[in-house]
Amino acid sequence: MGVVRAFTAGDVVPSLVKHMTQEAINAFEGSSGRSGPSQFTDEETARHTLGTRGTVASGRMSLSFALELLRRYFGADLFNRGGMVDVRFLRPVRPGDTLTFTGHVTGVAQEANGTRVIVEVAATNEQGETTAIGTGHCLVPRGFLPPEEG
Repeated sequence: MGVVRAFTAGDVVPSLVKHMTQEAINAFEGSSGRSGPSQFTDEETARHTLGTRGTVASGRMSLSFALELLRRYFGADLFNRGGMVDVRFLRPVRPGDTLTFTGHVTGVAQEANGTRVIVEVAATNEQGETTAIGTGHCLVPRGFLPPEEG
């Protein structure tokens, strides 16, 4: 018999580290189906459009990593059915940056269909600068059993 997983305010979400490369940014941007230069994939376009000295990663990329952080914490099946995240982007992410995504449970609320677990999330670069912050949550059904580890 499995043990029902409990969530408590203060629980720490295991961190997720991502090293940003121009190749990874290009692949991410290419997955959208758009083609042609952009501030994400072309340095000259970034200089002209943003006034920056190089490309930046899109906020959508950081958002996808915040989603990955919570998917890993809650489990994909559970998070994909009852989870969401809302992130604010505070500073640009550039090729060469290493981002660490962290989170901690800030609230646990009983609802009719289960327990709403609220998580504060943040992304920090290797210089200790916060690049994104936000909140995510997941509705955990009553009697939720985590997948068997094996």
